[in-house]
Amino acid sequence: MNNPLDALLFFGFFSFLQLWGGAAIGAGLRERRLLPVLWGIVVGGFPLYFGFERIRVLGSWPGLTWQVFCLLGSALAVGLRLPRLRAWLVRDGMTAIMIGIVLMGVFALLGASLLRAGSEALSILIGGVGFIFGAMWFGSGLRQLRGKQ
Repeated sequence: MNNPLDALLFFGFFSFLQLWGGAAIGAGLRERRLLPVLWGIVVGGFPLYFGFERIRVLGSWPGLTWQVFCLLGSALAVGLRLPRLRAWLVRDGMTAIMIGIVLMGVFALLGASLLRAGSEALSILIGGVGFIFGAMWFGSGLRQLRGKQ
């Protein structure tokens, strides 16, 4: 990823995750709820790895600087100034979406680990079924947000 256009597209995509994760962190801190903060750290914080890796390999700081700016700016904006977005992020439906995304991620990693260990059947059974369970939880959150109980 030495091409500047590739880096711009790559970090542009991650900006979405940093904005979303930062907004959840700001809302969770302001409303004193742990789940949005933890979820925001995962969604907005894990992509920072790529910014650090770009510094390590190429010595290039703009990617990480942009990522941190998006993450902190979004957290401050939602935590201090955007009450409607903050209220939306701590609704029950968003809580279910956050739990569903966490479950999908955990079971996807578990399934990949089991596959790497040589157990394809367990990988499909545990990872796949668990991922589907998380997806159903995610879907229930979408349904709650749409107002259909």
